[in-house]
Amino acid sequence: MGSAPAPVLDELVRQAARTSEPDRYLAALLAPNAARADLIALAAFAGEAARISRLVNEPMMGEVRLQWWRDVLEAGATNGSAAQSPVAEAICRTAARHQLSEEEFLGLLEAHGQELWPGFPPTGSELERYLDRSEGALLRLSAAVLGVPEGGATDDLIYAAGQAYGRVRLLLLLPGLIAKGHAVLPPGSGDWQRASARITGDARDWLAKTRTQLANAPRALLPALLPVALVEPYLKVFEGLGSGVARQSADITPLTRVWKIWLASMRGRV
Repeated sequence: MGSAPAPVLDELVRQAARTSEPDRYLAALLAPNAARADLIALAAFAGEAARISRLVNEPMMGEVRLQWWRDVLEAGATNGSAAQSPVAEAICRTAARHQLSEEEFLGLLEAHGQELWPGFPPTGSELERYLDRSEGALLRLSAAVLGVPEGGATDDLIYAAGQAYGRVRLLLLLPGLIAKGHAVLPPGSGDWQRASARITGDARDWLAKTRTQLANAPRALLPALLPVALVEPYLKVFEGLGSGVARQSADITPLTRVWKIWLASMRGRV
């Protein structure tokens, strides 16, 4: 695979991002040319990591896949394992080009490892930590690709955005995790309809914080945050499912996804 022409590899990475991470893929298309390919590579990697818990039935099989990604990221694009996967090769080159934090990548993989085991999702501060290490990490890595420095208000904004968007992603995971017996109800929730209502309420609170903080953020950060423009559309779908939230897969229409992300990009707000 590593000997395939670069245009072929690039197209394979684009296909992977478009299929597995359409929110981030569309956001990447609206980024500056210099960052676009690397954000697409990051989206493709995010999709590969996130789908592990959906594909495997045995937790240890998922851990093996996650360990493969850890080994690849630690070794870099020159390692033979990276050449086995266009996405692995692309993300290693992106990480090297922008000197992306290996700690962020490894934390993200560890967070996805939590999804493999009974007892997920966590609650309270542990839930916030999980979301920050998964969705928050991807936002920080995207910001680094866009050349936005860490620190201060930017960190607070990314944290809030990761908490808002991360809760949406958590709700998207629930039916599959519940079917495998891996998801447990938070204490005192009663049922998944009530539990999901609490999650959607928290997501709206974090979205409000994100919007407030975005007003003072550097414009260069916006492409990283564009997926957050889909939080409200997703939440409306979840709320419409009622008691079916634990059994039915939820999604938004492709047209809604394109329109909301494009509109957020034009307006400069999510």
